[in-house]
Amino acid sequence: MIEAFILSSYGMEKPYQDGWTYTLTIPHRSDEELDTIFYDILREADVLADRHCRFIESDVTALDDSERYW
Repeated sequence: MIEAFILSSYGMEKPYQDGWTYTLTIPHRSDEELDTIFYDILREADVLADRHCRFIESDVTALDDSERYW
């Protein structure tokens, strides 16, 4: 459900079809905008999971060698 309603909007790629790893492509103009987008994604995923009595765990890392994480 999170894949279909949230992650698919960001060019979601799933390297292992039965896994929980995703690669997202997120266009942004600044680091602050990227921060906001990621926090929105995580908040939306949390709300959606909570509505179905579920929870999320996340470990988000930038793939551009910037050592950024959310």
